This record gives sequence, structure tokens and C-alpha cells, in this order.
Amino acid sequence: MKTLCACLILLLSGCSHQQAAVSPTAKGAELDQRLTNTYLHRDWAALSTIVAPDYCGSGDGFEWNFSDLQREFPKIQLADFHIERQRVKQLAPGVLLVSDVATVRETYAGQDISGRYKSTDVWVLRDGKWLLLVEQETPLK
Repeated sequence: MKTLCACLILLLSGCSHQQAAVSPTAKGAELDQRLTNTYLHRDWAALSTIVAPDYCGSGDGFEWNFSDLQREFPKIQLADFHIERQRVKQLAPGVLLVSDVATVRETYAGQDISGRYKSTDVWVLRDGKWLLLVEQETPLK
């Protein structure tokens, strides 16, 4: 019994050590880069695995759920995404807020929408997997 308890303690402490080894800032930056890569490579299969089913995205003139994002995704052509400033805040265990100011080169439905943007994403940890729950972007003047 003592051996079983000792093994459980070691196993659990190893799990929390692994989770604690990655700071919220590093995890947020990693998630943000993964999201950017799916848009750069126009990879819906990859994007669909990191977006929550109850996703909500909004910006200048749009508000999308998961189905809207899937329908509109082929119209998005991101050519470049350069982060000027990034902030990551852990709002609660398993909830990260990632906020970027970025310069983008992008078209949507053939229309150039390049410029500087403020984007804010909320990521949630569900069943051991990080998912994008909320995505909001605003053009900066």
C-alpha cells in the first residue's frame, strides 16, 4: 500500500511538474504560433482540431461561430503575420488570454485587408487539450 501511495505521489508530482515547467507566457506564445501557422498554410484540418466547438470570433463587421469560420476559412489568405507586441495572461487554471499587436499582410475574399491589428484570443484547456474559444481582432488606425 505504501508503495502504491508513493508511486501515485510521484506520478502526480511529475504531472504537475511537467505542467508547471511551461509558463503561461510560453504556452500562450506557442498556441498563438500554432494558430498563425494554420492560417499561413491554409490548413483547415489543423485549425479545426484547435478551435472549440463553441468558438466565437469577431472583428470589424463580422461575428462567427465554428460553422461560419469553416465556411469563410477558404476566403482568408494570410501571407505574413509579424507580432510587434504580445501579452499573455493566465485568467484561471486552464484559461489563457493572448493579446497581440501585429502587422499582417492578408486578403479576404480577394480584398486586401493588410494593416496593423490588435487581436485577443482566449484559449481553454479541455480534456487535456488547448482550444481556441474566443478570437477578436480590431484594425488599428
